[in-house]
Amino acid sequence: MKKIIFIVLAVAVAVVAARFLLSQKKAVAGLGTPQPVHYNVAVENAREGTVRETRRFLAQLLSDKSALIASKYSGRIRHIHVKENDRVKKGQLLVTLDDSEVRASIASLRSQKKALEADVANAKTQLERSALLLKSGGLSQEKYDNAKVFYETKKAALRGTAEKIRQLESQLAYFNLRAPFAGKVGSLFADDGSLAVPGKPVLSINSGTQKLIFSYVETDRRILEGQTVLYRGEPVGKVVRLYDDAKNALLVAEAKVTKALAKANKSYLDIEVVTAEGKGCTVPQDALLHRNGQTFVMIHKEGRFEPLEVRTLLEDSQRALLETCPGYPVATASEAKLALLPTMGSVNLGEGR
Repeated sequence: MKKIIFIVLAVAVAVVAARFLLSQKKAVAGLGTPQPVHYNVAVENAREGTVRETRRFLAQLLSDKSALIASKYSGRIRHIHVKENDRVKKGQLLVTLDDSEVRASIASLRSQKKALEADVANAKTQLERSALLLKSGGLSQEKYDNAKVFYETKKAALRGTAEKIRQLESQLAYFNLRAPFAGKVGSLFADDGSLAVPGKPVLSINSGTQKLIFSYVETDRRILEGQTVLYRGEPVGKVVRLYDDAKNALLVAEAKVTKALAKANKSYLDIEVVTAEGKGCTVPQDALLHRNGQTFVMIHKEGRFEPLEVRTLLEDSQRALLETCPGYPVATASEAKLALLPTMGSVNLGEGR
């Protein structure tokens, strides 16, 4: 009985297995023929170009010359003739101060001068008369000397008054504040009717020429006088001066702006300083593969990719300048993909940048 049961189970298992194998065979027969995997890779020929090696800095844009306009003497501001951002010429009137007190003093001194001129003329006449009397014996030497001293005293008083008038007239120029150079008005610090105090600025003026000041750390890519300065990729000036004094433990350099920047004075902007520049054979940055301290490009030669060791002379954010130009198209992709190209099967080639 046990033998019969075992035989029945064996037959059942065999039938189930046969049906399973038959269904799998049919499923496999329904599948298509396996297709080879194709990879897409962009290639590009090396080309002549210029590569700039740069360092980026945050620079402050300043006027080449700046001045705070203040009065030398106290006076009420009668009128400010300009406003912020106005363009002015050298010598242009900026501020008029009330000079009525000085003019009143000048008028008073001029009246005194006329009286002194009359006194001098009278003293001169007296001296001449005394000289004649002295010569004829009708006047003592002492009285003649007194007349001479009186005349000289009046002359000295007249000269002193004339000098005071000259000094006050020269002060009048300081009650009309003028532009020391051509440029733009920066800020106004007072209004009409305010009291102008010596040394306290009424307004500021900035020259039309500009400069850039930036701080940097010394590296093997040194900052040197004469290097080109870029703003948004365009040349705008050159480094003209390296300061001897550091600021906040950083070195400071000045660049002269040769292409005017439409930015406000004392604003900050990102610049690049060209530390090296070269022209020759260039490839895209994403054509480079770095392995174990060496640099390679993947060249497409005779239908397959193979690594070619290269030496880069300069690099920027987009391209690299090579010492020797590869004679075959180079692949452009991520470094991980570049490393796998020699092991890949069928590769579809596309155009690089």
